[in-house]
Amino acid sequence: STVFQAPLIGPSASLIIRDIRSSMPSRSRPLAPLSPRPWPLCIIVIASFFAISAYININNDVDNQMETKIVKDIMTSNIRPLGNFSEVQEKPISNITQKTKLLLEQVDMDKSANNITRFITYGTPRTASTLQFNMVCVCFFLNMNVHFPSLANTTKCYFQNEGDFSYSSLDQPQVMKTHSFQFANVTNKLGLGAESGVFITARTKAEGYKLANNFKKLGNVVGLTQDLETLSEIKAEGFLHLYAHFFDLPSQYLPMLQEHYTLWEKLRVCCGVQMSKHWRYELNPATSPNKLEPHPYCGSLDIDAVEKAFMNTTIFKMVDDTSNLGRILRPALIDKALDGRYCSSYNEAVRTKGLKFNQHNIVKV
Repeated sequence: STVFQAPLIGPSASLIIRDIRSSMPSRSRPLAPLSPRPWPLCIIVIASFFAISAYININNDVDNQMETKIVKDIMTSNIRPLGNFSEVQEKPISNITQKTKLLLEQVDMDKSANNITRFITYGTPRTASTLQFNMVCVCFFLNMNVHFPSLANTTKCYFQNEGDFSYSSLDQPQVMKTHSFQFANVTNKLGLGAESGVFITARTKAEGYKLANNFKKLGNVVGLTQDLETLSEIKAEGFLHLYAHFFDLPSQYLPMLQEHYTLWEKLRVCCGVQMSKHWRYELNPATSPNKLEPHPYCGSLDIDAVEKAFMNTTIFKMVDDTSNLGRILRPALIDKALDGRYCSSYNEAVRTKGLKFNQHNIVKV
């Protein structure tokens, strides 16, 4: 980080001059006799004045140039969602860890006035990439709902693992999840363009830092990086604060988001085609070639009650009114729609049919 040192001008200079004068013997100031030959002394004083003024001006110019450069770098390298909002929003930063507060300061540095109309979430499988994708999608939708209501219902969130990542519908807010970026060719811009921002998931902080640099070298705009090490420190709730803050959501949305994702996390782990391998093994040991420890809490949940409570959250109802985003309300994008008994039905199919990761073909009971 860069440390700014205030130039020796204005109030700072006045304080220093006052300190110098106060350190002089009191009698020497009002009672000092006039020199019988004042001209050499006057010349020295005048020359010293101009030398000090020149020194101050030079340092002032250097500091101004440094400050201008830093401000310019911030404005050109950071990221902000669609629109350049001038209104100050109350930030949802209460009741969070010190670690999250420090990250929130970095989020502020990661915003800019660029108009971002599409966000891409990238990460290898099993790096909590679905958690990031889901939170980015919902928070971006709420951002549109607050700041651009006419565009909110056009928000689109989808998975794409191959093909052309460019797109032409710049007026449609989008969040795309992918696992398949390649960095072999440093001249390849990946077809993203300045209107896209990239979010990253990784296993370690070092890996996330490396991925972020790879995207930046390709000329792409990088937003938040979510790694498993930091996730273990601040939990999903900590990152939820970061995404809500990043998308400038008013503070009243945060309790709604916390309720929504507390329930969604339980469904994500204990329900559906991408459930915890430990819970799947507990349901049917034939689903894994290796013996696994039982899941710590899935067996104790009334999963139907959790599913119904999730469907009754304010965020679920807001998003459910937008047909484009129906899949984001499921434990995984490829799960069937929730109906209050989907989870118990799928769990029963795992017990009786030994369904494995990403397998469907369930029969409701």
